[in-house]
Amino acid sequence: MKTLPKEISQLFDFLQHGTSAFHVVKHSKQVLLTAGFEECTFNAPWNLKKGGRYFCCPFDTTLYAFTIGEDCDLANGIHIGGAHTDFPAIKIKPNPEIFSHGLMQLNTELYGGPILSTFFDRPLSLAGKVVVRGESATRPLCMLLDFARPVACLPNLAIHMNRSVNESGAPIDNQKHLLPLLGTLNGTLTKDTHFVDLLANELNIEAKDILDYDLCLYNLDRPELIGFTGEFISAPRLDDITSVCALVHGLIAARQKDRVNLVCLFDNEEIGSLSKQGADSSLPSIIIGKIWQSFGKGQIDCMADISAGLMLSMDVAHAYHPNYPATQDITNYPQMNKGIIFKTASNQSYSWDCEALGAMIALCEEEKIPYQRFAKHSNTKGGGTIGSIISSHLPMRTIDIGAGILAMHSSREMMGADDQTALTRFAEAFFSC
Repeated sequence: MKTLPKEISQLFDFLQHGTSAFHVVKHSKQVLLTAGFEECTFNAPWNLKKGGRYFCCPFDTTLYAFTIGEDCDLANGIHIGGAHTDFPAIKIKPNPEIFSHGLMQLNTELYGGPILSTFFDRPLSLAGKVVVRGESATRPLCMLLDFARPVACLPNLAIHMNRSVNESGAPIDNQKHLLPLLGTLNGTLTKDTHFVDLLANELNIEAKDILDYDLCLYNLDRPELIGFTGEFISAPRLDDITSVCALVHGLIAARQKDRVNLVCLFDNEEIGSLSKQGADSSLPSIIIGKIWQSFGKGQIDCMADISAGLMLSMDVAHAYHPNYPATQDITNYPQMNKGIIFKTASNQSYSWDCEALGAMIALCEEEKIPYQRFAKHSNTKGGGTIGSIISSHLPMRTIDIGAGILAMHSSREMMGADDQTALTRFAEAFFSC
């Protein structure tokens, strides 16, 4: 078997373990602990030391990891890298059991904007969090769950019953057509089966103790190197695990002695970031404030100090698609395996500060890291990231950056393998400069 480059192996580990936002954070914690980072409790005082490496998880889909240089001067500011742990998905509703003609199905709802057709005719599994009774009503216990095997499927309708499917597609009614099949009523599954019974059996607990859950269907495919010479990666959840992986490993590898470095992993980017654990919350300010407070500085001093810093909003970008060339800008069309992508937009849907971007371009040239530029086609709205949201709360220059991919928001996406290596190298260089 071909030996994978370190950066690709790290990404594959993240992809295979990160089957829900909860599991992305769980794996990130394990990677950081292995690297010698110490966990801090969010609602307790922090006794931080210069030279220390720490992380904190205010909620179980968010993580903040930071290092404090041995010769740290807080007046030097901070370098921040932000990414998101969530991805478009099909989630399970409460009371989801549906029984029809000897089959058991589940009622679902959409999270974010997935390309729905790509979830059909694939082995699907379930992952997320289950909440169970604890010692008191206000202190329930949380258990992570990943079935890690094909437990559901969404079959397509046969072409014989939709002869125009290849010309006009198959319209998807979210309430009718996104009801995955779990199995036949055969003794194990009966009309008296409740979904929580299946969860309880998997967790080896009593069904009556389950209070709630947050579970999504996910594509069970493994990440693969593809292409005639294996130069591409095809995998579920590249958006945005590529960035999470690069930032975590870049922070671990960086060696910076006179500044604070911080990685922020947010939830709910795919639905607008407006939540207690999203980028449009007070968490980043609180975390940074607690770091400064640990060294005797107040919030005003903190905000003044960090204004000298830099922030990366790291999320995937749109690579050039040879079958749909008209979707790209006429002069800025980044390609897979040609380097990281700096994204700019004059309306700030992508964070853009030409001074900060100039510094990052100079860093790429100094470190010999390939880079490209992306601008939206002028007739399209395009997407957005956490960059402008965070920079509206923190007075810092911010740059949007990412690896270029195809099939964004598909259940299986595609990218250039060399671009993950470049992204990880850039994260390390950013946290080291």
